[in-house]
Amino acid sequence: MNPKLETVQNLIWIQTSFLGDIILQTAALNYVREQHPSIRQYLITTPLGAKALGGHPALHKIVVFDKRGRSMRKAVQSVKSDLKDCGREGTVLLQAHRSVRSSLLAVALGFFTVTYEESQLSFLADRRVPRVAVLHETQRISLLLEPLGVPREQLFTSRPSLASASTALSTDIGSRTSGQGLVGIAPGSVWGTKRWPVAHFIPMARILLDRTDHTLLILGSQDEQAAAAEMEQGLQDYGARVINLAGETSLDDLRGLYPQLDLLVSNDSSPLHYASAFQVPTLAIFGATVPALGFGPLAPHRLVAEVELECRPCSDHGPQVCPLGHFKCMKTLLPERVAAMALDLLAPRSA
Repeated sequence: MNPKLETVQNLIWIQTSFLGDIILQTAALNYVREQHPSIRQYLITTPLGAKALGGHPALHKIVVFDKRGRSMRKAVQSVKSDLKDCGREGTVLLQAHRSVRSSLLAVALGFFTVTYEESQLSFLADRRVPRVAVLHETQRISLLLEPLGVPREQLFTSRPSLASASTALSTDIGSRTSGQGLVGIAPGSVWGTKRWPVAHFIPMARILLDRTDHTLLILGSQDEQAAAAEMEQGLQDYGARVINLAGETSLDDLRGLYPQLDLLVSNDSSPLHYASAFQVPTLAIFGATVPALGFGPLAPHRLVAEVELECRPCSDHGPQVCPLGHFKCMKTLLPERVAAMALDLLAPRSA
């Protein structure tokens, strides 16, 4: 069997990685929808991914692969049940997540499968493609379509997107800040060496508040509430112009808030990819990692704040602590420089 994309009826993607990767997955979904709108696309993803991509126009169905509280066998059976309308003929599975569990799930489903050469147990797939290191992750995911006869140069034109949402929180923020403009600040990250110090975020934010009329939204997960609270405390004299929403937003809330932003300032973390999905001007702060690893911002207006050092990058994700002990990649990136870059990005919007 050597299927071509134009003959495919059902395209099933497996993407159960981090939230940012799931958002970047949408670029490939968009390409298929734009070029072959008759193909029904299914996405097997995590419960979190299902919430983030709810209502996405490129998807026929989202299938949740959730092993929590039950055996692998029961989780696989649940996925099979949700895909019962997909016949073996005319269906292709594209495995974008490289884990052993995803590979075993692909085998259990029994469809013609394409994955990366670097995937664990990749020999079990029908076709394999190299995960080209120099490409952006959106392009690497799209490469899984190449064995289906799609020329590589066609695969790199689409961009990630999310369906916007309107929630009580996003509507309230919009009404409270109408006419002022909004800047999102995301000071957190799962990885320690991806976090620009809050002690730098605060003076950078003070410069933005002093030089513009914008209101600042502090964004983050429940695990990032401590950093957000420290930042809020350092900006308390600005009163209602600083709104701390860390740990208070659902994924639907985020899809209502991001389209309202004039700028996002963020570490190398999932907020970057939300901004890319909504084409929000983005200032990305990179420390232990570098954009060349494939996870840089994709918004039309974007800048990257970083310090050139021989020790960067020190790993794919960024370790929790600096391996050399000095953490110069973040400590020497000064607030004044980052604020100037943020103001440059805000200038066209302000004009």
